[in-house]
Amino acid sequence: MRILVTNDDGILEPGLRALQAAAAELGEVTVVAPDSPQSAVGHSITVLDPILTRRVHVEGRFWGTAIRGRPADCVKLAWRQIMAEPPELVLSGINAGSNVGINVLYSGTVAAAAEGAILGAPSVAFSLEMGGEIDFQRAARHCRAVLDGLLAGGLAPGELVNVNIPDLSAGRPKGVKVVRQSIAGIDDTYQRRTDPRGRDYYWLEEAYDFRDPPADSDVIALRSGYITVTPLQVDLTASNRLAHLAGLDLQAGGAP
Repeated sequence: MRILVTNDDGILEPGLRALQAAAAELGEVTVVAPDSPQSAVGHSITVLDPILTRRVHVEGRFWGTAIRGRPADCVKLAWRQIMAEPPELVLSGINAGSNVGINVLYSGTVAAAAEGAILGAPSVAFSLEMGGEIDFQRAARHCRAVLDGLLAGGLAPGELVNVNIPDLSAGRPKGVKVVRQSIAGIDDTYQRRTDPRGRDYYWLEEAYDFRDPPADSDVIALRSGYITVTPLQVDLTASNRLAHLAGLDLQAGGAP
């Protein structure tokens, strides 16, 4: 099986190394990842600048291609140029930090997997909640176990799955839960500061909380110590609104 491994933290990060090692047992792995951290860039791509690339030997373990671009760039370029044949599976992660709730829309990790799904490959994003114990090797074993189950169940071309591993403190994980994404808002804050020239600037604080997430959501399940598995889709159409909007008196304005 041809497998593409990428991330948003950067090609030298331990989470990617752990995922590459776990995936290597399943087939031929190609690593294409950003050359610098790209957290919270969402599904942006590079259109106004050239995309620089370079080959990188990562800790004597494997060769990969470092991209001066976004996570979605990595998948697009790997698919169109770097790999001799398109990947049969796209894996993104293991991200340093969870990607649950509305954060899924900001996540470069999820965006890379989503790009794989758009191009037609089954794709999975993996993230590890930060906490008392940060062990990417152990997290990778959990990721591999979940991936084996997904593949055995028939992960179809174009399918997108988001997997989060809880903080690996004692007694965790408690198990695996298939749950929906929470769309509850985030209570985040900005610090207001003044630079030496008297100009105001703002700094987004890392600490935030979700506002009343549903009990059956990824946010609560992860918080409770479970591995969360959430099927996602790139179709953002609100299908239940199509008929209503189509029934409105909507007209184009201006002269023909």
